Amino acid sequence: MAISGSAVYLSTLLLEKNRWNGKGPSLLVSDWMEETGEAGYAGLEIWMNHLLFSSREEWELIKERSSESDLPISLISATLPVDASDKSQRYRESIIEACDYFRPDAFKFSFAEAKGGGLDSLEYAKEWCRDIPREIGMLFDGGESVDAEALNAARAALDGDRFKAVLHPFLYLPGELSEGLKSAGDFVANLGVQAKREGKWILLEENAEENLKVIAAVRESGFKGTWSLELSKGADLPKLDIEGLFDNAEKDLNFLIEAHTRSGKTRSAKAK
Repeated sequence: MAISGSAVYLSTLLLEKNRWNGKGPSLLVSDWMEETGEAGYAGLEIWMNHLLFSSREEWELIKERSSESDLPISLISATLPVDASDKSQRYRESIIEACDYFRPDAFKFSFAEAKGGGLDSLEYAKEWCRDIPREIGMLFDGGESVDAEALNAARAALDGDRFKAVLHPFLYLPGELSEGLKSAGDFVANLGVQAKREGKWILLEENAEENLKVIAAVRESGFKGTWSLELSKGADLPKLDIEGLFDNAEKDLNFLIEAHTRSGKTRSAKAK
């Protein structure tokens, strides 16, 4: 599925009820690929833990079903450790192996904690990712900041041809987002979809008025990157089953599509 020419992906993190409790993944990615493809997503973003704790037979099955479902493995995402332990090194080697095997369009990463702060984190990122195949892009998720000055500093510090930024549009005020997107230009290449109210994840439709303004700001900025449904309502409810999370993701997908369709008709009417 694409909205205004931008592909929309589903992140397997959204479906994972054990994403934060340390119990290990509760699902096999291959079990959900056919349904994800049928729902109309343009690609899949695989959370690295779903690969780290699965067998090589599962890796093969994911690749096979990717072809069968016409659902490319578009992104692999991970939270990078900042220590130099043997465990962290093994994790790095697993990420490099996964990127080499699946050849996603990009590797999307954030940090487990600040690495020296500011530009030191970006220098660390370049070193950490140096052995990932060069044709794979790098998407840096710097958190919830949309400050234009910070984005421009990040662009200057990173390899502009390879490293791009991730923003979370529904966590910002529309004016802040508009300023950040217009200033950063094509440095922002992915928008992670997750919305909150009073500290709880919600459906986009539950704050429709404000979220429609956010989508309008994205359109007006000329954004040409991709969207990833990262988290939805129920992300903080460990008892919600995978089917419920998948259904909530579809509701958010439909909200995005309908909002862009409605906005496109409004623009056409004004042009007349």
